[in-house]
Amino acid sequence: MPRSLNIVAFALVLMVVALGCETTKKVGTPLDRAREFYEDGDMDDAFALASEAAASTDAATMQRAQLVAGLSAMDLGRADAESWLLKASNGPDRESAGTALASLATIQERGGRLEAAAQSMHRASMMLTGSEQVRARSEAQRLAKAVPAKSKPSSDSAQASSVGSRSAAQKAAGTNKPAPSKQAVKADPASKAQAPAAKRSSAQWTLQAGAFESKKKADVLAAELEKETDARGLPVPEVVTVKVRGKTMYRVQVGIYDSRELAKAALETWGRKGILLGTTD
Repeated sequence: MPRSLNIVAFALVLMVVALGCETTKKVGTPLDRAREFYEDGDMDDAFALASEAAASTDAATMQRAQLVAGLSAMDLGRADAESWLLKASNGPDRESAGTALASLATIQERGGRLEAAAQSMHRASMMLTGSEQVRARSEAQRLAKAVPAKSKPSSDSAQASSVGSRSAAQKAAGTNKPAPSKQAVKADPASKAQAPAAKRSSAQWTLQAGAFESKKKADVLAAELEKETDARGLPVPEVVTVKVRGKTMYRVQVGIYDSRELAKAALETWGRKGILLGTTD
């Protein structure tokens, strides 16, 4: 065979091999291809395909695609990474949800939101299994210990009671801390023109299951909800004493969250009707 034909044949072989390599990335579902691109480090294509796959009507496929999209967006430094991971954390597959929460905790820690990170990692430890669960528990404890200590509550708020005993790490990783009750502040006659105190720039949110004048009724409801919240990786319900228009009320609350979005995601994970989103103020 002439040398020129040998060269052409060799070139054709190379083309077939090259096409074959490209074909491996074009077969299967968008989710399969997104996973392959992600494993190869091609985050842009992984995110694009995962976003496409997230439109699936199958809940499990949608959740896994949201997870890949979130992980890819996280590596790309995209602002919507947290949103994708939050969506994935509410899907039916517990392992995928746990992985999404652990990744979400990483983003929150990088942003200095240590309490939210501890909460997310604690929830992740409730969903993961094996060595990943052990690692998540260790990380949740580490993050909980890193949460800055808050000022001691006033004597009025010290009356707040809680259901069940938990370690300090568990409390910092997502349970309620009763907020000090507001006390009337007498105005200084010499400073009537002074500006009102500035409000907090970012309120904390909680899930409120009920409010009662009877502490006994509040304790009963909190005890009834404890198994339910524990099974879903949510904080233990607590009874918090507050003053409302001069009357003592007992609120049954679950968790403290740094934003309404995080509280809403926890409520969706719970899936219970009749639970209200509200600030801890």
